[in-house]
Amino acid sequence: MEMDKDLLARQEARSLAKKAESAQKIIARMPQEKLDAIVKAVAEAFAAEAKDLAELAAKETGFGNAHDKETKNLFASKDVWEAVKDMKAVGIVKEKPGLWEIGVPVGVIAAIVPSTNPTSTVCYKAMIALKSGNAIVFSPH
Repeated sequence: MEMDKDLLARQEARSLAKKAESAQKIIARMPQEKLDAIVKAVAEAFAAEAKDLAELAAKETGFGNAHDKETKNLFASKDVWEAVKDMKAVGIVKEKPGLWEIGVPVGVIAAIVPSTNPTSTVCYKAMIALKSGNAIVFSPH
């Protein structure tokens, strides 16, 4: 008997969301410094593979060219890291007399990945989610 592909896809999505929820409960307890170390490691690892990922994305999707995708990959990793590395996203974010702004993780984020920029999009969205103590599940367009 052949399984219904739509039902299998729904079950896979549910399974991934449950795994992400378990992971998010762990990272939600991490201090900003630990989250930043994770995000920095993601940025560095992604930048190291920017060219290969660009070539794979251009070949797989048929959109754009590897050189431009590599530029986007490096921006999504190095430049985004530089832009957010000193930002506070969890805990007390800002203090004013009588007012505290507190960053709290929201849980699991669902993210769509466009065919036109699959690698750079995954990189920066993952970094932003992790920076703020959230897990993320990607769904390709």
